[in-house]
Amino acid sequence: MALEERAHSLSDIPIIPPPSTRSSQRSRSSSPVRPSDAQYRGGHLRRAKIFVGDEIPASISCYANTSIFHNLTSSGNDHLYQISERLWRKSKELEKKPSGEAEWTEALYAAINDLKPVGFEAVRNRDWRTDLKPPVHNPRPTIPRKRSQLHQPLQENAATDSLYPSPDSSRVIEPAIPVFRLKDPRPDICVGLSDDSLADSLEHAKGRDIAQSLLLDMQDTSTLISDPHVTPLGLRFPFLIVEAKAGATGGNLYQAQNQAAVGGSTALLILKGLSDLRDSQDLNRENQDCVETSDESGQATPDIKLNLAFSITTEGPVHELWLHFRKPNEDFQMVCIGIWRTTSKDGSLNFLRHLSAILRWGN
Repeated sequence: MALEERAHSLSDIPIIPPPSTRSSQRSRSSSPVRPSDAQYRGGHLRRAKIFVGDEIPASISCYANTSIFHNLTSSGNDHLYQISERLWRKSKELEKKPSGEAEWTEALYAAINDLKPVGFEAVRNRDWRTDLKPPVHNPRPTIPRKRSQLHQPLQENAATDSLYPSPDSSRVIEPAIPVFRLKDPRPDICVGLSDDSLADSLEHAKGRDIAQSLLLDMQDTSTLISDPHVTPLGLRFPFLIVEAKAGATGGNLYQAQNQAAVGGSTALLILKGLSDLRDSQDLNRENQDCVETSDESGQATPDIKLNLAFSITTEGPVHELWLHFRKPNEDFQMVCIGIWRTTSKDGSLNFLRHLSAILRWGN
């Protein structure tokens, strides 16, 4: 009797049929697909007019060689050699273990802190504001949505009049329009000017109290966004960012370059805001003669100075140095100007010579 009652109770349980192949395919296809690193560069970055790997214009190359990297060998002092020795030893130590991004980032962060002049700020792993990124051109639908909706009832009526309508003939299937978005910048390291250093520069013209509140007022009123962070940190006009990866944990230089491309382009837009403000207030009258002869003399014009930023991409001990600039047609360019391996003594020293030159230029 017990077995009969148990069998009867089991027969009352409804049997749920397995999902159809079509419905399961629909649920899988409706989920967003994350683009590969190559698709992100060829699609998302390209639609934002961000390009990796190109030639440096002659005027920018001349300025970089004569005003930034012109004094590399003579800048090697005892302090620089000591920092290079520490970075080399730390790199050798990390290479022997499956070290991750955090360990490699910390080693470079220590070197930057030892090299940076007074008046600079260096912060780690902080989100930047999403509204500062370059705009992305997204495709528009080929058929206006209202027109396609007007045609939908006609197609549905035609399907119901058919003797044997197909299950999907009553629907108008519009192709999905892809939406391209840039990832928000979050550099592993960001270097820029401090509030105090800028206040000191403006003190003679504005007074101390006004100088300290000037950038805050312009930031809050969106007149000039100089601190890119979601939570302001007192770091203004970032000109150097670092994106670090580690092969031991699955990272690579290609990924770091994609991230640096967005961060470097965003830094250029911040500097462009400063350039536009300067132009609107007509503060560069005395530099007009230099602008006309900049290509011939190789001297720095305000336009070139405010159209440059740098980034460092790393994969373990491999360190790449990139120059970011914007062409007159508003394309953002990112060009590699050097690559070193910090597990080599010479590689560590030459890399830090270039890094030190960039920090002096930013000062």
